[in-house]
Formats: sequence, structure tokens, C-alpha cells
Amino acid sequence: MSMTNYIIVMKALEDGKFLITFPDFEGLTATADSEESIQSVATETIKTKLAELKKDNLVIPEAKKMKDVSSTLNEGEFTTYIPVKEEFDFKTTVNSTMANFKDKESFKKGTEDLKNKATELTNNIPKGSENIFGIIGGVIAIINTFLVAVFSVKVPIFGSYSIGFFKGLGILADFSKEAKNAQAILLFSGILFIAFAGLLIYSSVIRNKNILLYSIIGNVIFLIIFYIILFVKLPGGEVSEYISVSFFKILLYLISLALAFVTYFALNKSEENEVVGTFEPLSNPQDNKKVETNETVENVNPLETSANHGDDRNEEGL
Repeated sequence: MSMTNYIIVMKALEDGKFLITFPDFEGLTATADSEESIQSVATETIKTKLAELKKDNLVIPEAKKMKDVSSTLNEGEFTTYIPVKEEFDFKTTVNSTMANFKDKESFKKGTEDLKNKATELTNNIPKGSENIFGIIGGVIAIINTFLVAVFSVKVPIFGSYSIGFFKGLGILADFSKEAKNAQAILLFSGILFIAFAGLLIYSSVIRNKNILLYSIIGNVIFLIIFYIILFVKLPGGEVSEYISVSFFKILLYLISLALAFVTYFALNKSEENEVVGTFEPLSNPQDNKKVETNETVENVNPLETSANHGDDRNEEGL
């Protein structure tokens, strides 16, 4: 679950109730019967609104800052933060993401262009070197997993703090249960990324295009799943300004997968060429028989044939 702090504006009414407005959601209001019920009413109202926006595939607005809201307050109004935890619906998120990919013509065109460029590149690869790109891609993925940070956190006074799959949360994990759980998830994810990268290298070395294809698909699926969960789990609101995800790391993973695709296309093309080179069209037995008959006729001496006919007539006369 991700936590976002939304600002609400409250105003006491004459009947003792409280009118609640939500600066992040234009036109949204609610009424609390008492001061004690303000938080629960506001929380449920925000959750209902978020569910409606997700259902209609609308953009969820970014939480406003307190200084922006405070400057617009009227007399008798006061503000407070309402922390809202959003339940992560993994199935809905994945289906929505994949549907958006399928519906975008630019994504389809980009995929087709990538395939054409990979095919063009494979035509220039020397025979016997088809697997080199897959090996390089696997090595890049391993180095990327170990050395490049997943995201960084800007800590006032202390500066930027890098968080990776195998480093960065060790100290915090000793004091926070959430940090300890995050460390376990990152560690497990890092091991899986290394395993997939190793599979890329192995399948490229043994030149097995089927295993290579499965490893590429597995890499892509896990990469999408990991970053969907990461973006959902990261806190929103003002805290998000201090957290930055490393898009360079994502780019390196995409480059490694693109190189693996080149090797897959190269191996596939090499296999097709071998099949074509070893294929010999079968001859028609009737044609062979016809050729043999013609050769027999051509080898017969016409003089010998005439002599034989003469001998036959002499024998009949006798």
C-alpha cells in the first residue's frame, strides 16, 4: 500500500456540524457530524473518489502543498492532513497497463520499428558470432543489477542516499519493520534479475533460441511487474519530491533486452539459412525413367538395326 497525505479544508457550521472540502478534488465536499468524525468521514470520501477515478481510467491529481492551500483560505476555515492508504490492486493495474500498451499506435509502431532494425542488424552479423549480443546484454543486466541504484532519497542536510537491490536499507532495516520488508523485496528482486540475466548468457552461449526467447519474455514480464509495484509502493504527496527513481537503470535493462533480441533474430535467421542450404528438391521417378529410355534409344546403332532386320527376312525365306 502507498500512503498519500491529502489536505482538507474544514469550516464549522451553525448546527455544530463541519463542512469539509477537498482542494485536490474540485467540487468534492462532505459533512461531519462532529469534530471527532472529521478524519474518518474525510478518509472514506477520498477513498471513494479515488476508486471512481480508477474505475473511469481518469488521472488521479497530485496532492497539493499546504502553502498553496493556506494562501486561499477564507475566514473561519482551517486545514489538516488526511493520510490515505491505497490498496494495491495488482491484477487491475497490470491489465490496465497492458491494455494501454495495446491501444497505443505509437507503441505498436515502435515495436515494429525495433523488429525491423534488429532484422537489419542481423544481416550484417558475421556467421558464428550471432550469440555475442545476447552475452553482452546479459553482462550489462548483471552489472546494472549490482551497481546502479533502484531509486535515491534526498535527505536534508545529509544529501542524497542511494537505494539498490543489495545496498542502502541495511541500517534502516534495524529500526523499521517496513524498511526491513522493503529490503527483503529488493533482495529477492535483485536475485531474480541476476537469474534472468544469467539465463540470457547461458542460452546465448549454447545458441538455443527457444530458451533465449523464454528468458527474454520472463525478463520483460518481471521488469514490468517490479516497476509497477515500485511506483505504487513509493509514498506520494510532498514526500515524493525527495524520492527519484533511476530511469537510467530502466534504460540499461531495456538495452540488454534489445541486444538479446538481436541474438534471437540472428540465431533464427542462421537456422533458416541452414535449412534452405541443405534442402534438395526431389526428382520425379517418371522423368528418370524417360531419360534412361532416351539414352538407350540414342545408343542403338542404326546399321545394326538394319542388319538385324535383313537377317530376319532371310530366315523367313528359308
